[in-house]
Order: sequence, then C-alpha cells, then structure tokens
Amino acid sequence: MPLVSGDELLPRARRDGYAVGAFSIHTPEMVDAVFLAAEALRAPVILQVGRRAVRHSGLGACCLWVRARAAASPVPACLHLDHAQSFEAIAQGIQAGCTSVMYDGSELPFADNIRETAAIARLCRAVGVPLEAEVGRVAGVEDDLSVQEAEARLAGPADCVRFVAETGCDALAPAIGNIHGLSAAVPVLRFDLLRAVAAAVSLPLVLHGGSGLDTGQLRAATAAGIAKINIDTELRRRFVEGLGEGLADCGAQDDPAPVLAAAALAVRRQVEARIRDFGSAGKA
Repeated sequence: MPLVSGDELLPRARRDGYAVGAFSIHTPEMVDAVFLAAEALRAPVILQVGRRAVRHSGLGACCLWVRARAAASPVPACLHLDHAQSFEAIAQGIQAGCTSVMYDGSELPFADNIRETAAIARLCRAVGVPLEAEVGRVAGVEDDLSVQEAEARLAGPADCVRFVAETGCDALAPAIGNIHGLSAAVPVLRFDLLRAVAAAVSLPLVLHGGSGLDTGQLRAATAAGIAKINIDTELRRRFVEGLGEGLADCGAQDDPAPVLAAAALAVRRQVEARIRDFGSAGKA
C-alpha cells in the first residue's frame, strides 16, 4: 500500500496503549527485513532514515528503497526522516517523499529550539507532513552526534507544555533518562517524569534510544504514554553479526546473496522481537 502519514499511526497507538516501532534502515536488505517482520506480525511500522544512512547511500536512494517496498506491502508503513537539524534538511526530506519528519533542535538553548521548531512546523503544516521534535537532551550517540552524560537534560512537564503550545509540533520526544546507542549499563528510565509529561501533553510521545532496553522497560514506557520507539544501533549490530555468520557458512563460495540473506534474517528476528515488546503486533 502507499506510505501513510505518521498522524495515521501514532495518535491511535497512544490512545490504545502500544507503540509503533521506528526502525532505522541502512541497506535495501534491512528495509526488506523490517517489512517482512511487520507483515508476519501484522504490525504498523515506521522506517527511519538518519544522517548515517544519508551520508553513505543518499537520501533519495534510501527513500526509494522504502517507497518501492511499501508499495508491495499490505501493512501501513511510514517513512520518517530522523534527527534533521536544519530547515533545509527537513525540506529535502519532504521533497524525497518522507511522510513524517523530525527536527532536532535539542542542542540549542530552549527558546531557540522553540523558535526554530515553530518555523519548521509551519512548513510541515503547509504540506501536510507531521513534525516530531525533541525536548531536553538525550545522552549517548545518535548517528554522528555524541552527547556526554553531563550534558543530558531531562524534559520537565512545564517545558513540554510550553514547547508544544508554542511550536505546534505533532509528536514530542522528551528526554527521560534514555540514551542513544548501546551502553555498558542499561539506562534507567524516569517513568515518574514520563507519566507527568504524558499527563500534561496529549500528543504522541516518542522514546529515542530504544536499543538495549529490556522488555519490561519498553512495555512500561508504552503503558505510560510512549507511542513511538526508535531502534537503530541494535539493528546495525545484528546486521553485522548476521554478515559474519553468513560468511562463515558460505565457505569458498563467491556468492554474496546468502551472506546478505543471513544478515537480513538477523535483522528481521530482532524487529519481530521488538514489535512484540511494543505491543503493536496485530494492530495493522
């Protein structure tokens, strides 16, 4: 089916107490693996394109992979541009066919983040593409951005209310102790803070840095109001692990197909596990 807007997936997810998986893709094999997992479990799905994938393959190519595969799929899928940091990057994502975009102004002072997000929200409203934005500062590594733990800022309910009111964004990613990437210690999410934000803000809430979180934390997050959970690092890790297994199995053959198939299968299994964790199986 054609790609759907994020607005067609996230409000329902928040209302019904589950989260839609937002899986970052880096190769055509990863795209197919995400769709196969979603189709097997009849789950809505979001495929994300971030700066790393854009740098290596180009925004146009990444979006083409997703659009072509979505056309042959029965599940509702959204194409999301993740962590764009400029008006120009957002415009390019919309022109490339993204049906959801995220502006990340979290490096800016709070008032500047509001001002820049509001300007981008006006563009997005004019073309009917929903906008996700971030409040606070999530620690860890996102694509090429590293944020020291000391710089991470939690998002308070009052700031979230003001941010939503003054920007007009459609989904909000609050910093609640989550960490981008995989760390030695599993982060402990501030569910008290999340519940307070969810009580104050009716928009769909987004959890960045879902990689490495255990099932209990993920399910508690959805119960507390999270409607979208981002997964990237663990999928890249599974893909590389699958490549290694495929290479070990192929022996002296010079056929890349079974090697890539092994990598894709590893990604598919991880996506299926996360879809179950998020409670979105059967929601397509």
